[in-house]
Amino acid sequence: MVMACSVEIRDARPAERSALSDLHRRSSYVWIEDRANLDAHPDALGVGREAIAEGRVRVAVDRGGKLVGFVVVANAGDACELEDLFVDPEVMRRGIGRALVQDAAARALLAGFDQISVVAHERTFGFYESVGFVRGEPVATRFGPATRLRRRGLAIGAR
Repeated sequence: MVMACSVEIRDARPAERSALSDLHRRSSYVWIEDRANLDAHPDALGVGREAIAEGRVRVAVDRGGKLVGFVVVANAGDACELEDLFVDPEVMRRGIGRALVQDAAARALLAGFDQISVVAHERTFGFYESVGFVRGEPVATRFGPATRLRRRGLAIGAR
């Protein structure tokens, strides 16, 4: 049985940039098949200073103050785009990703958006569908084919 993890979600702080980049790498390296591409393109990992300064990075922090996940969002026309969503491998499958998506949805709704989109690999469809996303069109990325998924119901608890 997987235990839920209690977290606080707040804006990232500039001093946390290095820790966020480390978390990004640990989380990304869960997928063995992606490691060669990530090693060849280290610029794909990390969180930009600008994104933090603009308030587009939200972090999940556990009771001990440890960063355990983050989401980066951007305005993409009529939708809020989830650019990155990563959870520390030590606490995956405990509701942290779900909490970060719910936070992003609530903030997008307050900003006037009626949907969130994300470009995702097929292996993550189960998670995104479980938090209300629906598969859309194929998208080419620098690391291969992916799919754009959309979530239109942004109210808390919407699916």
